[in-house]
Amino acid sequence: MVSTQPGGGPQHVLDVASGLRARGWRPIVAGPPGGALVARYREAGIETVAARTDRLSPLALVALVRLIRRRDVRLVHSHGKGAGLHARLAARVAGVPAVHTLHGLHYERYRGPARAAYLALERQLSRWTRAVVNVSRAQEREGLALGLFTRAQSRVILNGVEAARLTARALDRWDARTELGLPQEARVVGTAARFDEVKRLDLLVRALPALPAATLVLLGGGAEGASLRALAARLGVAPRVRFAGQVVDAARLFRAFDVFAASSRKEGLPLAVIEAMALGLPVVATDIAAHRETLGPSAGLVEATPEALAKRLDEVLTDGGLRTRLGAENRTRARSELDARTMLTALEGLYGEILGL
Repeated sequence: MVSTQPGGGPQHVLDVASGLRARGWRPIVAGPPGGALVARYREAGIETVAARTDRLSPLALVALVRLIRRRDVRLVHSHGKGAGLHARLAARVAGVPAVHTLHGLHYERYRGPARAAYLALERQLSRWTRAVVNVSRAQEREGLALGLFTRAQSRVILNGVEAARLTARALDRWDARTELGLPQEARVVGTAARFDEVKRLDLLVRALPALPAATLVLLGGGAEGASLRALAARLGVAPRVRFAGQVVDAARLFRAFDVFAASSRKEGLPLAVIEAMALGLPVVATDIAAHRETLGPSAGLVEATPEALAKRLDEVLTDGGLRTRLGAENRTRARSELDARTMLTALEGLYGEILGL
């Protein structure tokens, strides 16, 4: 995988590896050393191997080939762009089948020749890939239109969460707010996301002046952190924005929120949103394909503007009955349609098909 820091992709890999191990598989996770999630992998009994898959590294490629051969690895499953490059090249050299999961198609950040080169590389890598896992139907449609894989290669396997585990680990409202240093009586909008432009967290900060009684909690970190802090100061809302940092198992703090907000301009299938749903939180989200697929047709998604987000957040924050209804609908949907057991069974079926089991 491409990262071992807290985030949707690495957490997904932890959930998958833990679930497969419980079903009798022997996963080995290779990724960058030093990330906060490395200890969690080891606590779960998952073997981890340090590999600089977060940057172009011939040494990482050599190390992965040696690992595959030494441990008689029969299938390589990669997550993330850097890991997808190293792992699929290593699988090809070692002569074992490769599977790759696309966690969103974010090619738009590249411009001109760089975009063309990135898409060309993905198309070439897909020729060396037995199956490409798409985490949403919308992503599959986009990838097919771009020629990133063939229809025969593609498998749509929605991200899923283990609701019982989430519920057991989650702090109650009082304790979660205490840990975050929030007043118990505050109206709290919260989110957990990588501080990246694609997440559009600036929209939530810009919405805050129209929500004078609300506090915004941002769980996460990344390159956009400094600009988000500067924006909050410029708008005069800095005292009401809590930058809580990167948190392992961020979902255990979600009950501190009255409403979970998702402001992305693009997603694969957002794991944090699914976790919030499974815990029974109402979700206010921008109207993008991944949010429509995750939250369903009655979610009341909004335009990606500060004004639209502020209006909908105010409606949900001030109407306790609405919060209860939305939370209950989200919990039911997450536990019936976005369950980890369904995801793991689909992955086992794919692995069995490739390995002839």
